[in-house]
Amino acid sequence: MNPFSTKFWVPGAMTFQFFERDESIGTLLERVRRCPICQIVGPHGSGKSTLLLELRKQYEKSGEDVQYLCFNEQQRHIPTDLPFHRDQAFFVDGFEQLPLSNQFWLRFRSRRLILTVHRPVWFVPILYRTKPQFSVFMQMVLQMVQEPPAESVLRTVYERAGGNFRTAFFELYDLYESDY
Repeated sequence: MNPFSTKFWVPGAMTFQFFERDESIGTLLERVRRCPICQIVGPHGSGKSTLLLELRKQYEKSGEDVQYLCFNEQQRHIPTDLPFHRDQAFFVDGFEQLPLSNQFWLRFRSRRLILTVHRPVWFVPILYRTKPQFSVFMQMVLQMVQEPPAESVLRTVYERAGGNFRTAFFELYDLYESDY
């Protein structure tokens, strides 16, 4: 089986790797408690969704009422049958995919809201900025396979992907299929 298959690296399948030593899920949760409406900002494939899902798990473990919403090119509207409770925490992946009216609806009806976006949303504090780092990419690869390709190969794949982990993993999948 190919260790770079998407089932091993889709959001939530791996733990988020912080590149700062003093950062953790715990420190982010402390910030979320102080600032209940915030955003995770970063480029495509940098771990925003993975981080959001880890925060969601921690919220659920503490007994919080959580609603997870994921928006993309196929799903761009809030479901009409969405159960809404004023005290729910909304974890919204792909917030910028929503029309402005839906963004405003969520923003002003929710007491607790954590968003993922590529560019910062005005007037929403930034909880965390994901930044592609080769060292983090290496850590992730080492979680997936015990004998990875040479570091020079990984660096080339990473750079060709422009730091987008998702794109790099697709290329590693193809590499693994052809070379191994």
